[in-house]
Amino acid sequence: MNKGKIVLIISIAFLIGGIVRLLANETIFRVFRMEHLWSGEPFFVYIYKLLGVFVIWAGIILLICSKDVVKYRSIIIGSMIGLALFSLVSLLTGFFTGLGLRFFLVDSIFALFLVFVLYIVQKG
Repeated sequence: MNKGKIVLIISIAFLIGGIVRLLANETIFRVFRMEHLWSGEPFFVYIYKLLGVFVIWAGIILLICSKDVVKYRSIIIGSMIGLALFSLVSLLTGFFTGLGLRFFLVDSIFALFLVFVLYIVQKG
């Protein structure tokens, strides 16, 4: 598969994930069986929506990078570093707050998977 298409697929996943966060409400959390994690507190909603915008931003950056993987190699490497940091923070925060593994381990592993895929893409 073309390396640009791989980055394009990852960027689309980020864009969809960000949009879901922007639209998130108690019903969305219920659909994913996480309704007990929903908080209607304004600060929680604010942080969750801001997270959605950052995820969309990452998707836009990778969408641009998908057009020319060689030219934007340094941005892809920066994305790898950011995803590795996300994985570490997700893992440590989930563990130290006592959150169930099913709520944070998937995010942490998925981020590391993306680091691996982007490593292969940019190495080429």
